Amino acid sequence: MAGCGASCARILLIAFNFVFWLSGVAILGVGIWILADPNLQDYIDVIHTEDEEYFRNAAYLLIAFGAFVFLVGFCGCCGAIRNSKCLLGFYIFFLVLVFAGELAAGILAAVYKDQIIDKFDVQLTDAIKNDYKDNPSSWDVVQKELKCCGGLGPGDYDNSTWQNAQGQNVMIPVSCCKLDGTKVVDQAACQEKTSSYYEQGCKSALEGWVNDHSMILIGVGCGIAALQIFGLVFAICLCRSIDQEKY
Repeated sequence: MAGCGASCARILLIAFNFVFWLSGVAILGVGIWILADPNLQDYIDVIHTEDEEYFRNAAYLLIAFGAFVFLVGFCGCCGAIRNSKCLLGFYIFFLVLVFAGELAAGILAAVYKDQIIDKFDVQLTDAIKNDYKDNPSSWDVVQKELKCCGGLGPGDYDNSTWQNAQGQNVMIPVSCCKLDGTKVVDQAACQEKTSSYYEQGCKSALEGWVNDHSMILIGVGCGIAALQIFGLVFAICLCRSIDQEKY
């Protein structure tokens, strides 16, 4: 019976580690996606709070955990195949570390998400007034994709450094203009703020974007942390089975 129990625990642990490796690929993929997606970078640049490194730091953390998962899984497989209590002990210890780290990452993601959104009213307006002139590309992408204008509204461009550098009748950038397919409906009227421009600010849409992407980070971290509980159970059962085989 002890031999049967050990074999069962060993098979379950090896099967779990295969899934665990796949979870490592998922973690790596999410982290690399955050860093590599150019559209994602535009949104990150637009957020422009003192916590703007939130998504980048979270991405680096996910990549580091993803790489560590491969090493932990390898240790678990070797321990299961060789019936090594020493390797299984290291596996359990590292699995607990990964579990705690991913759970902490999910909690931090939730906390910083709320901090970023709380600062939107001031930060988005300041970004338009002071920074749009020097770095318009990210805001242009966001305004076109979300069909909005400014942080809280088109009024954010009033007396901005960008507007002061334009002609007298240019009130908002072309990216605030409504499109007919791929063409601006009426650029002159739009930039004079008489018609054909987006009147809603980007704040609510950006809040939705931050919430959606934070949920991805939280879901990946907490979901895989919950999965690792099974790995702990299987590893502990195998260790106990190895002890029983000795008697």
